Amino acid sequence: MRGDQREGRFNIAYERGSSASGTNVELVQTVGTFVDWWIFDPVNTTVDPIYDVGSSIVGGGRKWLSPFTIPVVNAHLEQGATVQSDRGFYNTDILTITINIDVVENHLNFYGGNASNRRELSTVEINPDAYLRDRIVFRNQVFSPTQVSPRGIIKENYTLLQVSCEQVNAEELVNDSQFLTYSRYSAFDQTTI
Repeated sequence: MRGDQREGRFNIAYERGSSASGTNVELVQTVGTFVDWWIFDPVNTTVDPIYDVGSSIVGGGRKWLSPFTIPVVNAHLEQGATVQSDRGFYNTDILTITINIDVVENHLNFYGGNASNRRELSTVEINPDAYLRDRIVFRNQVFSPTQVSPRGIIKENYTLLQVSCEQVNAEELVNDSQFLTYSRYSAFDQTTI
């Protein structure tokens, strides 16, 4: 009889680690994909004082740190609603990515040799608002995170993070010198990139 011993022989840390390791081995490494994550750099950013857009000063503008590639469990790209108005055709796609917790938690070998720890994302689970000015590049399209939702809770800890993103259209990227390559993207002409 177990009595007051409620956790049994497998504790919460073991179950969580096993879940993260299994997700990594069975999903990320077999059918997962990759995205490039650019973290916003407020220190080196220069914005127009009135319009809060990238400054036209040479070398100015909004800046992001060098990108790093992270593995994701799933990346779901959804065609955005087409809004036609007197100003023309406007469409933004929605990207939803699912990240295994081993990417954001940085315990040394927390999940063994299969872990994909990124110290740059270590606080995304507890402070998601700090990442809303970042950029994520997937299939040569630039996206901006709009919501970070923890998923798969085991006791008080999560096993997955879902990040919802909205496409940053090419005309919005022209003042961001780091994304000029992507500003030439056209959904109708695949030879531009």
